Amino acid sequence: MLEEKLKIDKIKKGTVIDHIDAGYALTILNLTGLDETTNLMTIGVNVSSKKYAKKDIIKIEGVFLNEIQMQQISILSPNNSISLIDNYKVIEKKKVKIPKIIKKLIECVNKTCISNSIKEPIDSEFMVLEEKPLKIQCTYCNRIYKLDEIRFSSKGKIEKKVKQKFQL
Repeated sequence: MLEEKLKIDKIKKGTVIDHIDAGYALTILNLTGLDETTNLMTIGVNVSSKKYAKKDIIKIEGVFLNEIQMQQISILSPNNSISLIDNYKVIEKKKVKIPKIIKKLIECVNKTCISNSIKEPIDSEFMVLEEKPLKIQCTYCNRIYKLDEIRFSSKGKIEKKVKQKFQL
């Protein structure tokens, strides 16, 4: 007799970020600032998935995401879904979509781009050319970036890179 069991326990109230592309859970936590919460958090990395073979999942008790955090997550993992939980039940489920235009969240590394000018108060802006694999283009200088070349706006934190590198 086969016995199915949840590998990651349910949460009473909070947020579940599911179907994250395998290997991106820790990057998402760092990028969104969720790694600084003191709330109970469960992270599953390379969990089996019927839909994608492997996925990551994050469950955070007592935390609900804002719009900026959801956009950051959509850039890293456009296939994910975000569920809001109350009393152990899903009260709302959102399929996160990457916006066609990404404003302020990503920095253009081209030093001559006008979005980097001290004299011009212009926010960065990128057009999404392809979602999978991600390819974006700066609206101002036309430079094209792939996912592993993106530098997210740091907002007070040390510069964050998309790629996770582990050495044992």
